[in-house]
Amino acid sequence: MKPAHISLNSNGICFLVAGIFFLLLILPAVSNAQIPRIMAQYPIDEPSKDNLNDAILGKWKFEEDTDKRNFYEIIREEPYMLDRYHIKFWNRGGTNPTYESNLHFSKVGQTRFINMPWFGEHFANKGFFFLKVLDVSPDKTRMTAAVVHDTTLWNLSQAEVKQRITRNVNNPFYYFDTVHLYKLRQ
Repeated sequence: MKPAHISLNSNGICFLVAGIFFLLLILPAVSNAQIPRIMAQYPIDEPSKDNLNDAILGKWKFEEDTDKRNFYEIIREEPYMLDRYHIKFWNRGGTNPTYESNLHFSKVGQTRFINMPWFGEHFANKGFFFLKVLDVSPDKTRMTAAVVHDTTLWNLSQAEVKQRITRNVNNPFYYFDTVHLYKLRQ
């Protein structure tokens, strides 16, 4: 399937955060051996308040999740850094926060990406993997994203990571594992 290229206005940033949920949801779906092969040592760029939109705040659900009670919660408040979002994955029917991380968005041309940290043993940050936002519903309650699938990012500098992704932004073979998210009503 060829990913759609869309342009997002500032309201679309909120769906980038939803893409983060995607990453958290795909962690079990994509083997632990797979993610380290597609990681970079550096994010696409540093967090920026220019890429924030609090419409992303709230609880989100991964359509492909088999436990209908699990969800992701996105917040942006102290004590967390205010130039990025904090995400928590709640499993066991939404009663157990098992994964927490800070994440941020980057813009490559008119395309939004989510910079998702990957952790190793004892929650040591081992690098980043990236999600491309493919589609956002007009009411900003649904999002589709795809994982960047480039096994050569690890030895690149931050500038080179951004250059590589920029060169491949519209290459459908550069991505895999399309996922779908929807926002839970409060």
